[in-house]
Amino acid sequence: MSKICTSLLVCSLMIMGCKSPTPIESDPNILVKDGFIVEKLYSPSDMDQGSWVSITKDDNGRFITSDQYGALYYVEVPEIGSKEKIKVDSIPLNIGNAHGLLWAYNSLYVMSNSDNQEESGLYKITDSDADGTLDQVDFLYQFVGRGEHGPHGIILGPDGYIYMSGGNHTLLPKTFNSIQKPIWDEDQLFDAIKDPRGHANDVVAPGGWVARTDKDGKELTVIATGFRNAYDLAFNTDGELFTFDSDMEWDMGSPWYRPIRVCHITNGSEFGWRTGSGKWPAYYPDNVPGIVDIGQGSPTGVLAGNTLDFPEYYKNGLFVFDWSFGTMYYISMTPDGATYKGNKEEFLSGASLPLTDGVAGDDGAMYFLTGGRRLESGMYRVFYNGEEKGKEVVNKDITEEQKLRRKLESFASGEKGDLELIWSSLQHEDRRIRYAARVALEYQDVERIEEKLVAENNPSIVIQSAIALARIGNQENKEKAMDKLMSVPFPDMTTNLKTDFIRACNLLFIRGDFNKNVKSEVSKKLDPYYPTQSNQVNRELVQLLAYVENPLVVPKTMKLLDTLAQTKEITTIIEKDVTGRSEQYGGTIERMKSNTPPAELIHYVKALSYAPNGWTKALREKYFTYYSRLFAANGGESYSKFLLKIREKALEHVPQAEKENLLALSGEELIQLNSTDLANLPHPKGPGKNWSVAEIVELYNSAGDNGNLENGENMYKAVLCSSCHGLNGTGASIGPDLTQVTTRFSPKDIAEAIVNPNKTISDQYEAVEITMNDEKSLWGRVINETNDTIIINENPLNPKQLTKLVKADIKKQEISKRSAMMPSLLNRLNEQEIIDLFSFLKSQARKSELQ
Repeated sequence: MSKICTSLLVCSLMIMGCKSPTPIESDPNILVKDGFIVEKLYSPSDMDQGSWVSITKDDNGRFITSDQYGALYYVEVPEIGSKEKIKVDSIPLNIGNAHGLLWAYNSLYVMSNSDNQEESGLYKITDSDADGTLDQVDFLYQFVGRGEHGPHGIILGPDGYIYMSGGNHTLLPKTFNSIQKPIWDEDQLFDAIKDPRGHANDVVAPGGWVARTDKDGKELTVIATGFRNAYDLAFNTDGELFTFDSDMEWDMGSPWYRPIRVCHITNGSEFGWRTGSGKWPAYYPDNVPGIVDIGQGSPTGVLAGNTLDFPEYYKNGLFVFDWSFGTMYYISMTPDGATYKGNKEEFLSGASLPLTDGVAGDDGAMYFLTGGRRLESGMYRVFYNGEEKGKEVVNKDITEEQKLRRKLESFASGEKGDLELIWSSLQHEDRRIRYAARVALEYQDVERIEEKLVAENNPSIVIQSAIALARIGNQENKEKAMDKLMSVPFPDMTTNLKTDFIRACNLLFIRGDFNKNVKSEVSKKLDPYYPTQSNQVNRELVQLLAYVENPLVVPKTMKLLDTLAQTKEITTIIEKDVTGRSEQYGGTIERMKSNTPPAELIHYVKALSYAPNGWTKALREKYFTYYSRLFAANGGESYSKFLLKIREKALEHVPQAEKENLLALSGEELIQLNSTDLANLPHPKGPGKNWSVAEIVELYNSAGDNGNLENGENMYKAVLCSSCHGLNGTGASIGPDLTQVTTRFSPKDIAEAIVNPNKTISDQYEAVEITMNDEKSLWGRVINETNDTIIINENPLNPKQLTKLVKADIKKQEISKRSAMMPSLLNRLNEQEIIDLFSFLKSQARKSELQ
């Protein structure tokens, strides 16, 4: 990547067909690949024409654009190197708000995303009297949904159909066809944890979708589902369809987080997005993965390289746009069986460059827009000015696997198809072919599927056909499928077959009705093989074994947690030079990278939260200490609240008498810190335990010169002492100064104050309990009080977080029996870390005496 600054570059007469070698200056604020020039053509914002988010080109080379919240515009752009000015005219029609525009069949198709949801959907605009003016508006389909997760892009396919995408807040019309059987469900053993901040909590399967229709909108067919919020679409030289799907940045740090990714949309494909924690892992056999993960961002435009007059290297790939970080990526693709492998590289980027949509001009240049959310908008042109000439795209023969996949997909349209070909393809080594075969199988006679399944011995075919029966069969069919699965030797299978097997069992339980005897049979079959050497298999086994109430899943899993707590590999994360392009999102990502959550630990902790048996008091105490490790890490905006929901579920299986102690062990106090504070805190190695007063006294007495003072100071900060207490002139004053604590108090007094701070509370540091007239309860320390108001601090770790109350609204106020200090703060530390802490405190007392 190179920055083309203020040097004057001469456009190529041979390549671009310019009439004169007029010098063109590339935009100095935009980085672009060598040999390319970027020029800003127009600023709609300067002309009060809104913020443009979609663009298309008509048959006369004229561009048509749309403001996100307003009108449509004709745009006539002068040739490269011309001194003529750009011409922009509004289109005099009462329609706009378009997230998708397409010129095809001498018509303008508009995907309107209106605040009035009854008006959202696909429109066709034509010139009814052939006078050169668009005047007739036909409403083809209503798609209830609005905003940035509403109806989106549209594109013309090589087959003549019009393809369109809808975000996960966009309802399909009442009548439609579907290549998949439209029997979508959440399909999780345990209910998803909904986003604690409320996003998409009412959205159910199939989530975002892609569909096609004919030029007159007579028939709508859903071809793919399970997207979060795919904005745009593009076909490559093989006639294969792609999109760029979004992440949920609030989920970052969780095991269900999935980065933004490029998806190859095959007919009937499912990509597994579900709300909250319900998103399917990419390896589930009933969905398909993306072809390349990119990281974080807000995907918008997608443009095929073969539409541009760029060097041959770019012909077989895609350009994908990221709005949040102002980055355009080029995705090079190579065939990989029935799909592709993708590789990303930055093509173009800039700060404050919110990319929205792009299109190829008649001159072979790329024309792209910036804007959205009423931000400053622009229209840009990118063209190649290097020595390598672009070559005409020559379509290559598709792979044999693609041919077979397409053949199988042709059966998934209500026709019976070739059952023997479908059946044999269920064991194909290519995942996309197995998937297409299973989708086609669901259109066959159910009784015939059962008959063939009972006689089948190939594990892959048994598993795939069992998945089909779980989805389309009756209870008797499902029981036959479960019986057959139980006859398959589990240890003889590959890793992927094992996870496919477990998923088949899951779907039968989810969509069927099985008694405890069947659950017991599954438990006995799988118990000897948990845990295995494969984390992929383990993460599925732990859920299924918890569901069937296996008595050993708890103690077995607890042995894995220490290792998982040290594993902090995270899903694809964008580089620091990219995060710096967005003040809104970049900081969150960098804080997470510096204090990464052990996401796999969350998966196992969550699974055990559903396990009702197999617990002992010691196992519960150890289990809840892992929450403190998770609370101490940084994730997205919903990260800590998701953890609280998981912990809440786990507490349902806890005896009432143990709950207070377990809450203390979980390190709940860490929730009160903001993400920046957490990122800067040292982190104990642990593992901790529920330390008793006697044990702390023993460790205190053994602390002396044998302690590591540097680590002791780190532990002092890690357990939040410095957040509330002063020490040798530094720290806070929410609690008593600790400089001479080791000389003023006995070891037992210190230990009791740590384990049970509520036992004795000085009136200097007491808090109040307040009940409002509306019965709302508040707790905090009084900071200021007047005749009419009272100001309290509800978060002792953030003295600036104040709440002002009107006394007339207070029903009751009394002194709290709860200390501002959280109990059992040392429970996150191991034995040596406690010794180091006390050694440090003792050294501070000696230091003070010498001053």
